[in-house]
Amino acid sequence: MQACGTCNAKLISGSLFCDACGSAVGAVKVARKLRQASFDTIKDAKEGLLAPGERLKGRQTYIIEEAIARSGFGATFRAQRVADEKHLLIKQMIDQASYDQFRGQLLKSFKREAQFLRKIKHPAFPRGFEYFERNKSFYLVMEFINGKELTKAVEEYKTTHKKVEDGLLVYVGMEIADALEVVHAHGFVYRDLKPHNVMLDGISSRVKLIDFGTLWSPSDRDFLLYESEGYTPPEFLSKDTKFTPAGDVYSLGALLYEIAVGETPPKGGGAKLSTSGRDPRLCEIINRCLETNPQMRFQRARHVRDELRRLTKRGLWPFRRGNAIAPVELSVLPKTLYPSACTFCEYCGHSDAGSQLGYCKKCRVPLRVGRLTVRTDKGITEKEFFLYADETTIGSSTQAHFVVGSGKDGILARHLRIFRRKTGLWLECLSRDDDGAVVNRRKCLGPVELLDDDTIKLRDVTLKFNLKDAC
Repeated sequence: MQACGTCNAKLISGSLFCDACGSAVGAVKVARKLRQASFDTIKDAKEGLLAPGERLKGRQTYIIEEAIARSGFGATFRAQRVADEKHLLIKQMIDQASYDQFRGQLLKSFKREAQFLRKIKHPAFPRGFEYFERNKSFYLVMEFINGKELTKAVEEYKTTHKKVEDGLLVYVGMEIADALEVVHAHGFVYRDLKPHNVMLDGISSRVKLIDFGTLWSPSDRDFLLYESEGYTPPEFLSKDTKFTPAGDVYSLGALLYEIAVGETPPKGGGAKLSTSGRDPRLCEIINRCLETNPQMRFQRARHVRDELRRLTKRGLWPFRRGNAIAPVELSVLPKTLYPSACTFCEYCGHSDAGSQLGYCKKCRVPLRVGRLTVRTDKGITEKEFFLYADETTIGSSTQAHFVVGSGKDGILARHLRIFRRKTGLWLECLSRDDDGAVVNRRKCLGPVELLDDDTIKLRDVTLKFNLKDAC
């Protein structure tokens, strides 16, 4: 059994950190260090581009901290949500006359990206929180990925290891193909896969796709063409050609080719990855992705993922072949900051009350913890409680997990319960009288899924529900 390099304690099989001292196993950090925001004055955002130190109000209130990227249509900012000081990403698109001829297509793409991120639930995509219009600009608030672009992470890996191992190509290929398959399964073609649009999470090394303004649907009639030289397949350069998932497969092949060789495939197609020093089976998969004829490629991203998985020990289970490629996974998973009984994964539902792991072992994303707070009319927090993942009973007696009010307040001993169902927390009222629970000003008539920032009113007591990362 493997032992911890720090305290020499025995490691649990498959564990990515030591349960005794918390040290990471094979830790490689790629996270960017966030600057602490400090502004002398905070002012409300006006028309035009956002600036650090400005306050932006949507459903929530945000303080702009740093400009990350700019374009001719707007910019991207790191911001802090005032309610819980969580770092988020805000994309701004300015409604201006300089691009009137493209306004319809750009606005449609921006809205589609917002709808996609708010609807999709997969660890390879940043979570979308809200979309709104203010001061002649459109805003999309999403999860901030504390990590690096894939290109920079790979360059650092090359500096340390001198070469890119086959296992890293397999790992990155499986991760991106899995994400692309989600896009394809929802009826879209991504169209702009390139290293600039792939992030590596700085803690878990989970590969995440970003920038979904290029999503294309078969129902689209008026759309813009995009080209990223070296990654865009030939058929994506003409509106007369029907876009298919096979085009994204080409881009994936070009991305893996660049990681392996150090440069993009030659213009005009016909690139072949040399088998010299590499597993011929892996080269064959990448070369098939790079076929100029779309019919000769893999037709869906899942086909690439499945072929790469067959090369690994995981894919060959229960067999053990000596020539299997072990994927290179760079993971640093910290312990949870909260009682482990409260935590769960909002993607797969994983919950292990006996572990202090702050990340889901399967999805490699932060586990989530539900929290209730009792607030006064002045907004002052009187009491907070972290929910149990399986079931929490709320009432006025000591039998309740979370006691609010008293018998004089009219709150029953067992008034309502909050329980976990698959990947979410649900609320059910245990009282059937006329003074039951009210969620967001609507009476709770049956089990209802709780969303971040929901308000629950129990007669004279108001509870605020929110979800927090467990680490």
